[in-house]
Amino acid sequence: MTEFKPPSLARRLGASIYEFTLLFGIYFITGALVQVLFTLIGQSTPTWAIQLLIFGVLGWYFSHSWQKAGQTLAQRTWHIKVLNMTEQLPNAKQAWLRYLASYLGILPGLLMALTLLAQKPLNHENAGGFYIQMMLILLINWLALMGTSLMNPKRRALHELLSGTRSVYISVKN
Repeated sequence: MTEFKPPSLARRLGASIYEFTLLFGIYFITGALVQVLFTLIGQSTPTWAIQLLIFGVLGWYFSHSWQKAGQTLAQRTWHIKVLNMTEQLPNAKQAWLRYLASYLGILPGLLMALTLLAQKPLNHENAGGFYIQMMLILLINWLALMGTSLMNPKRRALHELLSGTRSVYISVKN
């Protein structure tokens, strides 16, 4: 059995920042395609429907990447691989559970956003401050989720424990 080391928190942070950049592109392209399609058929698209579709597309991206190669593009760049506890690639159930459980890291931030919006609706005057607050809240939530890996002796984060997976560092071989 190969002894894999968990990736450092700095490596996870680097991969996450790169992943967010890639996800923005997927988010934008998916949303734009849906908007164009609905415009062509003369219908307006409910925001919740677009968000649900994007949630599914992102879930497919992650679960497909983990099942086929154990890595997303960002994880490949940062030499991180997702394995299950038998050192195999995750199956569909594990991959989707990992994806869904990873939202535990941003759920508190999303609930805070809804609370903030319920108190003061978003408009052009307060939008900048709201988005800055949200980015800080989401960063703190992400750090809390990744911080759960620091409390685990095998450095597994909460979403990894719940899905029966783990992230490992794959050293560069010359």
